Amino acid sequence: MGMKRRNYLKISSIVFAATLASGCVANCSHTKENEITETVLQDVPQQEIKPEPQPEPEKVAEAPAPKPEVKAAEASFTTPKPDPKPKEEAKVEPKPEPKKEEPKVQPKKEEPKVQPKKEEPKPEPKKETVADEEYTRSVAQMAEGQSVDVETFNKDKEAVLALINELNSVMKEQNYRDWLNYLDEESKTYWSNKSNLKKAQKRLPVKGLTLATLEDYFKYIFIPSRQGNEMDEIRYETESSVKAVQIRTDEKGHYAGDTVYYYLRKVNGSWKLHLPQM
Repeated sequence: MGMKRRNYLKISSIVFAATLASGCVANCSHTKENEITETVLQDVPQQEIKPEPQPEPEKVAEAPAPKPEVKAAEASFTTPKPDPKPKEEAKVEPKPEPKKEEPKVQPKKEEPKVQPKKEEPKPEPKKETVADEEYTRSVAQMAEGQSVDVETFNKDKEAVLALINELNSVMKEQNYRDWLNYLDEESKTYWSNKSNLKKAQKRLPVKGLTLATLEDYFKYIFIPSRQGNEMDEIRYETESSVKAVQIRTDEKGHYAGDTVYYYLRKVNGSWKLHLPQM
């Protein structure tokens, strides 16, 4: 390509020189130019003469692509600015799993309802505070037309045994004044009478003792006949009068009878000690 260009420039120089030598400037005939041109062209050995091309715009030589600069060289002049935010590792977010369509539940066919078996009512558990046998024994001697339910029986038994437990402390200390607080008024009146005390004196197992006052009755009759005995159950006479008893059992442990130690009466809702009359 460079060889052809040099030949072309050389031919152009020869044509220009021939034109000047001939002295034809404006009035030279076209025929003369053609002859000179043909003569010059014949002198160029084996060169093809191509029509004069239009001058192409000069191509600017492309600058060689700059080699990538090594970043280390820039480090000597400028300090690289730290990234404002550390590059986070690309988090691969799991693609949401497509929602599984729940299988449509086929409506269940209604099965014929089976009539549940009627459960027999369970018997109520027996209360620990009383057995059926004890309750039966307690109300068996009640006067005709009188009755108490199991709940009342439990409350009465608890109150009576608590009172007797207090009386045991009073008897142990021989505290006559406290003992009077447990007596009903009828008992106080009857046993304060000297004639009644003399009747009781004759029955004393120990001879030579004199019962002159209610306090003597307390010391010589009431305490000795009751102290040291524990009460087990109560026996109703009426709804408001009971006996506190100690039960007796046979060799096999079966119930064999009662020993009565206390008589009590309910006065204004509270149980009071009653001394039986002669």
